[in-house]
This record gives sequence, structure tokens and C-alpha cells, in this order.
Amino acid sequence: MTEDATDPPQLVPYVEALRARLPADQFILLMRAFNAWLTGGGRLAVPMGQDERPEDEPFTAELQNEMLTLMRLTGTP
Repeated sequence: MTEDATDPPQLVPYVEALRARLPADQFILLMRAFNAWLTGGGRLAVPMGQDERPEDEPFTAELQNEMLTLMRLTGTP
């Protein structure tokens, strides 16, 4: 993520902290979902597999919490 004049000031440092803390595959997944949400007008339409077990879900509870934090940091309700 590059700093943009429209980014809330606290968003960029938070994303950089996530980049340092999360494994690369989780960070990439989170950033792809966040970008999809931003560019989708606040909607995130991701099909869920019917046969996936919760423990096989790549978007873990930790990533879900981080996604919510990123959404809050954008100031978008």
C-alpha cells in the first residue's frame, strides 16, 4: 500500500505494522479483500464454498478482526 493524499493518516502506519506482523500470504489475502471492499463501494461479495470447514477457511478470525479495523480506519461507516 502506498501513501495517498486521500488515505486517513492512521491507515498507512497500521497497514505497515500489519505487513511486518502477519505472514506474507495472510497479509496479501487481507489487502486483496480490503482493496476489493474499497473499490466495490463498501461491498464485499466473496463466494463461500459450501464444503469448506471453518478450520480450512483462509480468512481467519484474526484477519476478519483486522479487516474490521481497516474499515474503521477509513472512516467509512
